[in-house]
Amino acid sequence: EAPLTRAKAESPATSPRPRSRATCAGRIWLLARDPVGCHEVQRAFHEAATDSERESLTQELRGHIREASRCPHANHVVQKCIATSCPSTLQFVIDEIIEAGVSAVVRHKYGCRVVQRLLERCPPSQMDNVVDRIVLDFSMIWQQQYGRYVIQHLLRHGSAEQQQRVLELAQKRPA
Repeated sequence: EAPLTRAKAESPATSPRPRSRATCAGRIWLLARDPVGCHEVQRAFHEAATDSERESLTQELRGHIREASRCPHANHVVQKCIATSCPSTLQFVIDEIIEAGVSAVVRHKYGCRVVQRLLERCPPSQMDNVVDRIVLDFSMIWQQQYGRYVIQHLLRHGSAEQQQRVLELAQKRPA
């Protein structure tokens, strides 16, 4: 059997489509990276009946946030996870973004979206460590279009103090 045929036969996209959280359970990370599977996982997050069910799905992403924030499919799963989960269950996402390097994540075309969703969903106090790193690397982040999207989002969703810090840096930058 040709390698391409075998690979296609083993793809999550060609397997029977999961219909509920239960059929996605244990396969979240595998499905998240697949163009079809990522939609199934997003649906599982959307259809989860309780915070506990969503938290169970969320935990399967633990240890994969760096890779997911660079994946054209998995980043959508992380965004749906953030949009549907309690902020208290998302601390590991924030921690993994810090570990991956906030500056690199916010300047990536998919990573910037993950950080934008966190800024929308999490209280500013929970995002302080991320904002501190954005402020530290402001010049480099501002020079790149995806980084600017995150800074603009921070100006909309950050605390008054966070917004002030960013505005001061923006005013100091060379024209």
